[in-house]
Amino acid sequence: MDKEVVGKRSSGIASHIYPKRLPQMKAGPITDEMGFTLSERLALRQAWNLIRPFERRYGGDIFYGFLNDVYWGINKFKDNGKLNMKALHTHALRFFHFIGLLIEEKDPVVFQLMINENNLTHSRCKVGSDYIVNLADALVDYVLQVFHEISSPTLERGFRKIVEKLMSSTDQQPINTS
Repeated sequence: MDKEVVGKRSSGIASHIYPKRLPQMKAGPITDEMGFTLSERLALRQAWNLIRPFERRYGGDIFYGFLNDVYWGINKFKDNGKLNMKALHTHALRFFHFIGLLIEEKDPVVFQLMINENNLTHSRCKVGSDYIVNLADALVDYVLQVFHEISSPTLERGFRKIVEKLMSSTDQQPINTS
């Protein structure tokens, strides 16, 4: 009987001290609305601050190298049979800048809208989403190779999550090689 009285007293006192139940503690890293941990976000932003001054050069290296591997992709930049170098260079810079904008974006809705709009634009140009994901993979591999001295598993996980987000939002359209 004494235990029942003690239990009732403590719950009565606790209800005055703590009007709400304490939330359960979660063990492990806490993720934001987009699925990134705080350390992944920080690593991505810090790395991008180092990369940003070299956006033009790195974007060109990645894009042109990728187009050499996927030779048919260069045909998308031809006007009347001639290679449009301005469009090719502009696209390389915009691609790299787009990844930077994804890294900086904090709102999950805007983040998803950016990815969806990018996929929609490319599908209108008959560029399959597999191509976009493969190009993003090439960017991640390139950046991790160039910055191998400051690279970390956290940074790599952050970049891979961006690629996963691009992959999960794809239209599953096959690559058109014509």
